Amino acid sequence: MQTLKSSPPIQLLCRNLRCKEMYYQQTVEEDDPFASGAYWCGKTQEAFGPDGQPAGKKECATGRTCFAG
Repeated sequence: MQTLKSSPPIQLLCRNLRCKEMYYQQTVEEDDPFASGAYWCGKTQEAFGPDGQPAGKKECATGRTCFAG
């Protein structure tokens, strides 16, 4: 009998989150050794969101006040 493994919850990212790789790669890999790691908010065009907090893959997720799903 097979047991189902519970998968980690899916973390939705804000639609305003941007990174350089979005403009030249088809998909952005999780462990891409060549990833720049530079993120910015498409709404503010800065490295921080409208709430003044940093923009990033971990930061720009559900639960944040400026999150746009």
